[in-house]
Amino acid sequence: MKFHRFLFPLFFIAALGGTSCSSSDDGGSDSDIEFRVSPTALSFSAAGESKTLAVVSGKTPSVTSQASWLTIAEASHSDKLSSTSYSVTADANPTTADRTATIQVAAGSNSSTVQVTQKAGTFAVLPTELTFSPAGGAQTVTVSSYLSPEVTSSAGWLTAAVGSVNGGSSSVTVTAAQNTAQTSRTATLTVKAGTLSATVSVTQAAAAGNISAKAADIARLMYPGWNLGNTLEATGNGLNAETSWQSTRTTQQIIDAVRDAGFRSVRIPCSWDIHSTSGIIDANWMARVKEVVDYCINDGLYVVLNDHWDNGWIEVLGFSKSSSSYQAVDESTITAKIARLKEIWTQIATAFKDYDEHLLFAGLNEPFQEYSLFSSRHAVLTPILIRYNTAFVEAVRATGGNNSVRTLVVQGPSTDIESSVSHMPASKLPEAAEYLMVEVHYYDPGQFCGTYDATGDKACYYWGASNHGSDHNPSYGEESYLRDKFTKLRNTYTSQGYPVIIGEYAAQQRTLTASGTDQTKHNASVKYYYQYLNQQAVANGIIAFAWDTNYKAGLGTEAGSSTIIDRTVPTVVGTNALEGIRAGVAAGTWPY
Repeated sequence: MKFHRFLFPLFFIAALGGTSCSSSDDGGSDSDIEFRVSPTALSFSAAGESKTLAVVSGKTPSVTSQASWLTIAEASHSDKLSSTSYSVTADANPTTADRTATIQVAAGSNSSTVQVTQKAGTFAVLPTELTFSPAGGAQTVTVSSYLSPEVTSSAGWLTAAVGSVNGGSSSVTVTAAQNTAQTSRTATLTVKAGTLSATVSVTQAAAAGNISAKAADIARLMYPGWNLGNTLEATGNGLNAETSWQSTRTTQQIIDAVRDAGFRSVRIPCSWDIHSTSGIIDANWMARVKEVVDYCINDGLYVVLNDHWDNGWIEVLGFSKSSSSYQAVDESTITAKIARLKEIWTQIATAFKDYDEHLLFAGLNEPFQEYSLFSSRHAVLTPILIRYNTAFVEAVRATGGNNSVRTLVVQGPSTDIESSVSHMPASKLPEAAEYLMVEVHYYDPGQFCGTYDATGDKACYYWGASNHGSDHNPSYGEESYLRDKFTKLRNTYTSQGYPVIIGEYAAQQRTLTASGTDQTKHNASVKYYYQYLNQQAVANGIIAFAWDTNYKAGLGTEAGSSTIIDRTVPTVVGTNALEGIRAGVAAGTWPY
């Protein structure tokens, strides 16, 4: 009996150990270790993040979830504590609603459920519509999402580049290529972030529609005008020619400053023959000129693009066989010049064919202007000029499309008002008035408008009837003289339906050093000159383009400068001139 009584407790102990302390994989049991899961609920931000889940168990736990947006990985394990920690990572929530899931934790006969919630994500795309000009360019779309979006375009001319996600949003740079077609075009951007998507509608304007505006229609919208002087017409090699006469490369910022100053049109003097090889205009030069034209078009400005002096290939050598002495040209010379003029303008007109009425072409600049060669020969040379004007118009019109009705500008003899009205009346112009303008220049009186120094010709520092009595007054060219010239232009051209542009005019702003001169009176005279000229121009249906060379060195000298906008900043420095222009435009009344 003692034996049995002795053996029974041993057997009982053995049985107890076998039924209540089942073995685990790591040698522990699930009866002597309390099964715990902490925490029993997890909450994630919409951006997604990682959190820790701890499991205490005598058996190796299984931790799983059916949610694809949750990732669970063992982070650490302690045999001593029978504890395992897990990293639970939630992806960013691409939906706009809260979402839930569960995590199942099982260890032997023990189990627990962890409730998981995640805040709603954000998804928005702004703007949902983009509009591009024909020139193209880049704009930004903002995507609100914690996911990096995928953006696809339905058109090859439209591309998108996605930036990195920062604070739940990312920027998408959308770039449209230039539209050279005469029709507008549309495309769609599809923006996806996870399961969500949105579209952005994109429209780009046509390069040019059918031009319906006639010369008289746009003339009243073009004043006042400004010249990009000493820039694209300068001599030099290749693209470096742009800065060979002045130091600043033209930018959109400069043209923005021109617009902000109140100008509504830009005349772009330009050389072409010196940028040609075997008769073909250099493609890089053509592209650069188009770039500058587009700066103006982007700002809603009208543009007059010409063939300027261009080393005198036609403006001098089209009227004299020599540039050092007058030698009458023969028919073979004239014929050759006509052929070359047509060759140049056919290339230019083709390159700009799709531009709308904001772009005007001017055939020449100052034909036979050199006084020493041509001053007494205007009557005999004007018939040759008329042939060149006609050839220019024919070449542009022959390219068709918008060029068939584009407003063109032809030059009067030497761009002199008196010679133009005398030798080239409306009846001598190459076509009817609908799409044609006439160009002259005005630098009278020369003593006031021209550049002089203290050792040269005596400059006229004052202008206007109110300044009479000073020995610096001009001997001609004050108010009555100007009115007479502009009235002749009106009677000869604008009243016949041909608007006139004064392609160049200027008065030199000086800092006076001569004894007995009055700086205040000079400043007032400069302002008054620009004011009176513009007022009379507007009143007679004339668009005046101020000559501006960006010659800052002339400012502060007695020689003077016609610079209005310092392009290096850019900012207005010719304040007297600009104030005069604004006052004159405001005082003038367009007659048509």
